[in-house]
Amino acid sequence: MTDPPKAGLDAVGRLAQYVLIPRIAAPGLSLVALRAHHDPAGLLVVVLLMMIVLNYLALRYWSSLAPSLRHPVFLVLDQGLALLVTAALGLGTPMVLYLIAGGVLAGLIHRARPVLAASLATTLVYGVLLVFEAGYVPGGDDFHTTITLPALVLGAGPAGVAMRRILVQQDRTATQLWQLRRTAAVREERLRVARELHDSLTKNLHGIWLLSRTLEGSLERGDLASAREAAGVIGETAEGLAGQSRAVIQDLRDVKRENHSLVEALQERVSVATAGHRLRVTIHDERPTPRPGLTAAGRRTMLAVTSEALHNVIKHADALRVTLTLAAAGDQVVLMITDDGRGFVVSADRPGHYGLVGMSERAARSAGQLTVTSSPGSGTTVRLELPARPRPAPEPSQAAKPVHRNRPHLFRRDHALSPRGGSV
Repeated sequence: MTDPPKAGLDAVGRLAQYVLIPRIAAPGLSLVALRAHHDPAGLLVVVLLMMIVLNYLALRYWSSLAPSLRHPVFLVLDQGLALLVTAALGLGTPMVLYLIAGGVLAGLIHRARPVLAASLATTLVYGVLLVFEAGYVPGGDDFHTTITLPALVLGAGPAGVAMRRILVQQDRTATQLWQLRRTAAVREERLRVARELHDSLTKNLHGIWLLSRTLEGSLERGDLASAREAAGVIGETAEGLAGQSRAVIQDLRDVKRENHSLVEALQERVSVATAGHRLRVTIHDERPTPRPGLTAAGRRTMLAVTSEALHNVIKHADALRVTLTLAAAGDQVVLMITDDGRGFVVSADRPGHYGLVGMSERAARSAGQLTVTSSPGSGTTVRLELPARPRPAPEPSQAAKPVHRNRPHLFRRDHALSPRGGSV
């Protein structure tokens, strides 16, 4: 999971910085408008330039200055200075924009009650200035000056308070959503581990138990050859279980593997599965660009099927080469695992053989399909099709049935019921 969303005050701070921009422009524009009509006093020019510089510094170093600006004294000083300058310049200058922006800024960084009081006081002073036509450029008696602007001055503070509350509530909602997603992700991971244990480890442990009974019976009859063969199969099955356990533990511990590309993840699985064996494995990626990807569940399914298929090749196929080919067919991502081994002829209806059934169940759980095609002397091809986008999974009754094509499908021999077979 990613980190939780940032605090709502960060969004409020960014919005407050945007409000500082018109507070920088308003004194400059007012100075231009004033010089076009009158020659202002030198002190007034200095005050306007100081307001521009102070607002620029607040914009530039907001993260450092914000705690100080949130003090109530700043609200009083800021609005008081703005009103004095407006009284000197007049309502006909852009300083009214400064008053409006100041109200919004106050609403973003101060409590609601002081802001509402300041907005009301600022509006009353605006009315007084309007009546006495104060300043170098007094305001007129048009509807815009007498109604619209005072309404904006009065509503700027409440608008800032409302925006701050909306942003804070949005942050709380985002945090709650993130917590729910994290809980769902933990639950899904637990269910996935439970499925892994049930589909692979539990079935093969039951097979070891059955073989142990066979071994016990052979020893009681004195049939040492059968006992030796059963013991060998138990050892091979235990070795397979150890490999499956390592794969599950690796998925739990190595979170960074989720960031790897699909080809890199397949290469890692190949390296683990073929370690210590003289088996040449080649990976081809024939997907078009941009390459379609898989969901997290589909990715795990493809890696699990790859590990199990390579395990079968090593144990049963007597192959020298294996080719893994990634392709795309419509909205499907296709993986074909082809070996040059001896192939298999095992009835698909033979009870107790869980290998292909388990692989098909994995594929169906990710809304995909698994097909195994093989014949004696022609090698084996495992074709896995998974959707690039989520879709409803097939019914469980369909999931356990492999799809038959031109050549007969081969189930791998299961140790649990065939002392001569390999591990699933």
